[in-house]
Amino acid sequence: MSMLRIPYLEVHTEDGRRSRAKRNVLGKDCDDNSKEQLCCRFPLTVDFEEFGWDWIIAPKKYEANYCSGECPMVFLQKHPHTHLAQLTNKSGTYPGTGPCCAPRKMSAISMLYFDQDYNIIYGLLPGMVVDRCGCS
Repeated sequence: MSMLRIPYLEVHTEDGRRSRAKRNVLGKDCDDNSKEQLCCRFPLTVDFEEFGWDWIIAPKKYEANYCSGECPMVFLQKHPHTHLAQLTNKSGTYPGTGPCCAPRKMSAISMLYFDQDYNIIYGLLPGMVVDRCGCS
């Protein structure tokens, strides 16, 4: 008796997606004790009561953060315009053309406050919190 041989194909699948952190060399978080020289996000608490802004109901204070640090040319591949402007300005004629550490991503805060007629207003204020810094 002869055996009948039938070919078959066996397929295995696996989820090829891998979670990987986006490389962001300048997306650093620092604190007041940090020795970091490169562009960093530092904590900054804004206290509205210190300004005498009693028309703000809530929040009385919040974490705003700020950006500070050096921006060497090696990190400017994403923004070549800044590098070219710097090279063009060899004589120093145009101030402020060098690379600058600045907010790259910002978010909003919710706020309760009184308007000029003493109505209570709830608002979402965009661009109030620095989430990430970078060079441009």
